[in-house]
Amino acid sequence: MEKPFPDQKTFSKSPITHRALARHIKIMILDFLRNCKTYDKNLYTKEYFKRTPCPKCTAIGRFKLWGSYQRHAIYFVDDQLYVERLDIKRVRCLSCKSTHAVMPGDLIPYKLLTFYVVIFVLVSCYLKKVPVLKIEEDTGLSYQLIYLCLNTFLMHKNHIHQYYRARAPADTPASTEPESAIALIKKPYIKFQIGYTESNRRPCFMSRFFYGKGAPPIGIHALRRAAT
Repeated sequence: MEKPFPDQKTFSKSPITHRALARHIKIMILDFLRNCKTYDKNLYTKEYFKRTPCPKCTAIGRFKLWGSYQRHAIYFVDDQLYVERLDIKRVRCLSCKSTHAVMPGDLIPYKLLTFYVVIFVLVSCYLKKVPVLKIEEDTGLSYQLIYLCLNTFLMHKNHIHQYYRARAPADTPASTEPESAIALIKKPYIKFQIGYTESNRRPCFMSRFFYGKGAPPIGIHALRRAAT
């Protein structure tokens, strides 16, 4: 597996300063119609966002294409693990002047591992009882990244349980043990991520700002159909 290297942000155009950019780029938009495998910044047009609300001011369809930047992601393609540097599209809201990164729906903000990789590790460890070193051997994921998945899940497991209790209290067991919490997430897994993001204004397994205040809301592009 290719060794991830430090994230280097390059922007095709931006008239604002680096400090201002760091302040504005915090609010992101997840596009659940695309995943890391199908994502292509060149497919985005102004027309694509005509029904998309700005996650900051809620104005609908008031976006201008605003360059791109690069970030890394680890994801599965046909059961093979890939490390790739993605060109992430950015848009600017013409109403509130905020800029937003438009990311594939399986990408977790501020994380290298994607949603499906995290789910794979959790199902392997908690439900299939596969040892961590065996997962490392089979996938190429380092044991450090695997334990990062497990620790991230332990941070979120009570929130996952609360999400299902609110939606289907009769079908949700009282136990909040890790095995019970991960068993609640059924295929297609992305359906859970969409619902969780709608309810919490942030996707599951996003660890940054978890214990603090001031977390930026995460916007959603469209929900007509989700990429699998």
